[in-house]
Amino acid sequence: MFQKSVSPQTNEREWLQSLYDEKKKRSFELGVKAIDLLVKEGSSVSYRTVSDKSKKIDAEGIGIHPNTIRKNKELHAYFSKHISAKLLYKPRKSSRVPIASDLDSFKQIKQDRDITRVKQRYMQLTKNELVNQLIQMEQYIANQNQHWLKNQFESFKSE
Repeated sequence: MFQKSVSPQTNEREWLQSLYDEKKKRSFELGVKAIDLLVKEGSSVSYRTVSDKSKKIDAEGIGIHPNTIRKNKELHAYFSKHISAKLLYKPRKSSRVPIASDLDSFKQIKQDRDITRVKQRYMQLTKNELVNQLIQMEQYIANQNQHWLKNQFESFKSE
């Protein structure tokens, strides 16, 4: 009924591999030219600027895509040598407030505050900062619960 498909031989795709190699070489050469021009001009070197510059200097007007820089190992290695400092990976900031300190600041939170503004402020924090904030709030609640229980017990004793 169904015919088994015969896997193609590798020699049948040699033309395809040679096409890929030509495109890879073209991308590398175009990327290197674009990076060199950006460095010569004193412009920042980023994926976007290299891509844009390559489109301007390409005779075909096609240029290279930013992902081509990432996927082409040789081009990415060359790009990494000239990348602008602001694009290098930086570690995230540590938490601003140490745990269990400044718990009294939670006393100043108002019930009728602008919730959308609060949400915006929390969305700007890092995950680590949010976790620390949550721990501080839990500490504050635990302290308040302890204080409330102590007051209840003392008021019960005095009666």
